[in-house]
Amino acid sequence: MRVFCRLLIICFFASVSLAQITASIKGRIEPKDLAVTLYVILEKDGALFAKTSTDSEGGYSFKDVPDGTYTLRVASLRVNYSSTNREVAVVSGNPVIANFVLNPIDSTPQCGISPNCNQIRETVTISADQRQPLEEVSKTINVIDGQELRDRADFTLVESLRTIPGFRVQQLGGFGRTASIKSRGLRNQDTAILIDGVRFRDAASITGDASAFLSDFTLTSVSRIEVLRGLGSSLYGTNAIGGTVDFQTPAPQTGWHGQISANAGGLGLSRFRGNVSNGLSNGKFGFNIGVARTDYREGIDKEDDANNTNFQSRIEAKPFEKTSISARFFVSDAYVRLNSSPDTFGVLPASNRTIINAEPGVNFAFDANDPDSNQKSKFFNGQVVLTQVINDKLYFQGYYSGLKTERKNDNGILGIGFQSASTSIFDGSIHTANGQISWTPNITNRITAGYEFEHEKLGNEGFTPSGTADFFTNAYQASNTIYAQDLVSLFDGRLQLAGGFRFQFFNLKTPDFSLENAPYTNLTLENPPTAYTFDGSASYYFSKTGTKLRTHVGNGYRVPSLYERFGTFYSTFGLEPEFVPIGAPDLKPEHSAAFDAGIEQSLFNNKARLSATYFYSRLTDVIGYGSVGLNDPFGRDDNQSGGGYLNTKGGVSRGAEFSGEFRPTSSTEIFASYTYTNSDQLNPQVGGSGIFSTLGVPENQFTLVATQRFKRFWVNVDFLATSDYLAPIFDTNSFTFRSYIYRFDGNRKADLTAGYTFPINKDKFNLRVYGTIENLFDQEYFENGFRTAGINGRAGVSFGF
Repeated sequence: MRVFCRLLIICFFASVSLAQITASIKGRIEPKDLAVTLYVILEKDGALFAKTSTDSEGGYSFKDVPDGTYTLRVASLRVNYSSTNREVAVVSGNPVIANFVLNPIDSTPQCGISPNCNQIRETVTISADQRQPLEEVSKTINVIDGQELRDRADFTLVESLRTIPGFRVQQLGGFGRTASIKSRGLRNQDTAILIDGVRFRDAASITGDASAFLSDFTLTSVSRIEVLRGLGSSLYGTNAIGGTVDFQTPAPQTGWHGQISANAGGLGLSRFRGNVSNGLSNGKFGFNIGVARTDYREGIDKEDDANNTNFQSRIEAKPFEKTSISARFFVSDAYVRLNSSPDTFGVLPASNRTIINAEPGVNFAFDANDPDSNQKSKFFNGQVVLTQVINDKLYFQGYYSGLKTERKNDNGILGIGFQSASTSIFDGSIHTANGQISWTPNITNRITAGYEFEHEKLGNEGFTPSGTADFFTNAYQASNTIYAQDLVSLFDGRLQLAGGFRFQFFNLKTPDFSLENAPYTNLTLENPPTAYTFDGSASYYFSKTGTKLRTHVGNGYRVPSLYERFGTFYSTFGLEPEFVPIGAPDLKPEHSAAFDAGIEQSLFNNKARLSATYFYSRLTDVIGYGSVGLNDPFGRDDNQSGGGYLNTKGGVSRGAEFSGEFRPTSSTEIFASYTYTNSDQLNPQVGGSGIFSTLGVPENQFTLVATQRFKRFWVNVDFLATSDYLAPIFDTNSFTFRSYIYRFDGNRKADLTAGYTFPINKDKFNLRVYGTIENLFDQEYFENGFRTAGINGRAGVSFGF
């Protein structure tokens, strides 16, 4: 009998040793009243093993987990958290209990207690306020987090975007002057700018986009910048044809936090920035306030002074367990002294069909000082966001956004060439109300649907010393929009499907116009046609190999601006200078279609990520400027203004983007990219030139950002190189009054930043000292004929608590 019992015991243990021993992993997440759906992700060897959601009490569990070492990670579609990674070990089938205490933040998740601090892990919210792990996003996304912005010592938005693959960023004449973003070989107006997910655009700008204020965005208080490369019209509406940039501000954290910094350097730079935040430990109330003043007293040639004052604030309140209210305010007040535009010089070709290799002082004159030309610009943006959780699967979010902009341009008779004194004032306002519901019927599906109302106004006034040509214009248009998106996650998140649509209906109102015999006053206006956009994307993630395949297809649109509909031009071609009409009230929206496909590969336990993307964009119907012919119904005259705005053919842009992100150690970060762009127009952008290549877009662009840390010391290198490109220069020197096409050399600009952080009182406070050398190789290059700064430096110090 004893022998038989021993045999049974031996057989039992043998069978156990041959079988796979499993156990459970469970725990609870606090606080449980976060009013958001939480997901717990279980990973093994850097790959997804299982995923579950929390119950109404914040509990979760995984069953039948084999022996081994795993990483637990908490994620949400709407909130980002710090310290959410935790390693657990299942040994001999013993159950594991792992509880989490969460702290909501807006910046990139920290490493927590995980030893893999050099792994590349990020989440994004660029997809209609739905936060996803980056490896699960089916579209082409880039993230610039707060740490990278500090490492590079950037303080303007356009500086930060230069290294994004497919983005061509230019600033004509230095700080405060006209900045532009051309994404994937498209135009300036084809990139949408968001502030905390809410569209920002100037109703009074020529193309109704954010270009007029791009140079006024300084990094006063920003947690991260998220970039969607490619179509975004179904999610974000007008202008999101080539890309979308979301400028995100930080949410208040528990306790007092703040920073004060000062910078000084070449070109007469002085900059001050301060911010402070505080939040209650129960999450019921919090705020942050930031202010920055940037002043260039000299600029590129000692007479290019510019300054900017930015103010930001954010207030978060949670009066009830399932109700959250957020108020955000953004104020900018800027001044810049303007130069004349570049001009032709010397003997010109007999025809503008010849491309001229640009040589300053030989065949073109760069921008020259204009002592009585300047621009004052300011904007105020206020947002109020209400989030109401109905249950753990359904919530409502509504917001109101009010944006007021104003630009005043003064120009006297001084400066290069013939100039008439005039003052132009452009003021615009956009009021937007948006309400949407998000429904998560199960862990694999999330549906978002909403309605948006938008009303915009253009105000334009012009003054001359004689007063004979003074005028004003007030124009209005409104729209109603319905939209929806469905996000589907299958096979434990490996397969991602997203589809959406957006229908926008327009209401055009008769403007107030002061000019005598104004062509728009007695016109019967018809509402523009409805804009329909659709969007679909898919991706599949092979967790074993770390490979993701993705594709994205859809169509986009851009609403004609009020200036394009009712704009005027200050003409000096008649007997007396006068403002003449150039707008067309019957303009139809622009349309486009785009497709991209790509592959991403993670290597070395997610310490490296490679990406390759092919893109194709087609502008089928666009708004251009050209001859309107005889008997124009709106009274426009080719002889006075050279024509007016009209619907015309667009163009095609295609190319490829390659990038690599590497973190070989916890103290080394490297990002490099190469973009090839082939962009052509169906009609030449300069009449009579016969040149169909898109102007201002180089075929080749390379970027590199590298950061190396040595404990509390860091060094950062930021490098941008482009091939040559074509750009027009309008000839007033020889009075042919037409544009010639010039070929400009690309730039080779490198910036070097280094700094050291001194801990104070056991890291309760810190003191950072840093410096930057811009244009390290002192390369001379021109942006469309405008000068750029040579080698210069700046130094800064900041105190944080």
